[in-house]
Amino acid sequence: MLPARAARAADDLSGYWLGEIGSPREKVSIGLNLQADANGRYDMQLDLPIAHLRSLPLHGKADIDDNNTLVHRSLHMALRLQDKELTGTLLGSGERLRLRRGDRDSLPSTNPGNTSPQALSGPRWKTHLGGQIFASPVITDGTAYIGTTAGTLFAVNLADGSLRWGSALGYPIYATALVTDDAVFVNSDGGYLHRLERKTGREQWRSSIQDARSSREPPQPQSAAWEWQGPRPLLGDGLLYVGGSDGSVQALDMRTGASRWKRQLAGRIQHGLASDGTQLFAVTEAGVVQALNARTGTPLWQYRLASRPGAAPVVHRGRVFCNDRSGVLHAIDARTGNALWMTQFWTSWIESEPSFEGNTLYIGSSDLRKVSAIDINNGRVLWRTDVGGWSWGTPLALGDQLLVGMAAGHPYFIDHAAGIGVLDRRDGRLLATHALPTGRGFQWGVAGTLAHHADVLVAADIEGVLMGFALDAMIQSSTNTTQANALRPTPTSLPPRIAATVTSTANATAAGRMPTVNNKDPR
Repeated sequence: MLPARAARAADDLSGYWLGEIGSPREKVSIGLNLQADANGRYDMQLDLPIAHLRSLPLHGKADIDDNNTLVHRSLHMALRLQDKELTGTLLGSGERLRLRRGDRDSLPSTNPGNTSPQALSGPRWKTHLGGQIFASPVITDGTAYIGTTAGTLFAVNLADGSLRWGSALGYPIYATALVTDDAVFVNSDGGYLHRLERKTGREQWRSSIQDARSSREPPQPQSAAWEWQGPRPLLGDGLLYVGGSDGSVQALDMRTGASRWKRQLAGRIQHGLASDGTQLFAVTEAGVVQALNARTGTPLWQYRLASRPGAAPVVHRGRVFCNDRSGVLHAIDARTGNALWMTQFWTSWIESEPSFEGNTLYIGSSDLRKVSAIDINNGRVLWRTDVGGWSWGTPLALGDQLLVGMAAGHPYFIDHAAGIGVLDRRDGRLLATHALPTGRGFQWGVAGTLAHHADVLVAADIEGVLMGFALDAMIQSSTNTTQANALRPTPTSLPPRIAATVTSTANATAAGRMPTVNNKDPR
């Protein structure tokens, strides 16, 4: 026989519960199926439509504690029954949960958005580079520079996709390159920062940035710890700042590769650094954001994430933005290291670095499959759009449109589609897409950020193909779709339009250079 307390709890809580979870930043629908076992402990299944999760068994069991609260510590769950409602917390980061008994069939579905976007034409050239490509192309003066996991850095002519040169470095390249007037700098998994002559690709020097070669777990279906990013060097005042997988941060002379200073942190560094002009910001695989003095490397403050990071930190208007694999985007005060706000991505990894237009942040996601627009002042979600695939790169803002690349994988528990998408930046409508064919391995599609120059949009497929698209055709197709949609009634399910009109600007941090900024926080 069950203990009296367990029996009462089972009578009260077993069954399906329906409601919403969230905060003033965003509220979403949720369903929770609770079933008590013979010991009065609860098995749970989660329905979270925004994250494409249906009847997901949650690991472990929930218990009724001495305060008659349903608890599950690893899920940050603490729920109490009052007035026929289960209220409390789940998933952490300050989200509040409110549930009433209901029926799974009553659970609202997520907004499908524009289900028939314009189909974009394919690339006007393709160049097969070999290996895999997880890095993002960098474009300067009509040439795209990009490395592959086969260990070669390429320079590709944007006019027709022909090779200008290829330089074999001998180690896999996952990191995006930094390009200057006369040189190309790139990290390799050999533990080196390489300087190449930009005109010829001739290696001029390589400097050791860690005490051994990088070890990484490549993407595979049965792992939740795989890595596909590498630290991009950051340039400022003649120095290159870079992190290593041994946890070191170094400042090196850009001409000679000589180390000016070195600071050892706890935990590997697999992502690039950010700077506000006077401070450097690094994030370690231990989940710690570390601020350093850019001139000396002296530690200034630390901020702890919930788990390992998903992307490099980015600085904008006195805030450091960093995300983690627990599915949380953090806004941190760049001066003090204090948390300003945290916004949930509902169990999804966030592998994207954000881009900005004024007070709006645009960012991709992994299993959430959504590109999101977020107010940088308070973390409020302005809109989210399902683009159908992993959107790991930084959304590219061009006028009133956002261009994103999507990747896919199989076998995987969520369906994904690879391609390129064009969104209306103001309300998130998916205007046009170009689908990429299914690949041969576990992953395919666009892992990195799209790049453009003049009338060419450049995208890199994971399977080793660099593609050049006619940018004006993409923008024109999207513009036609926008005009056609303007003649139809606006669907009530669309989120509100962002009222302010903002202008697309270049982002110095995205270009791999330390910005000169006014650090005054506009709060």
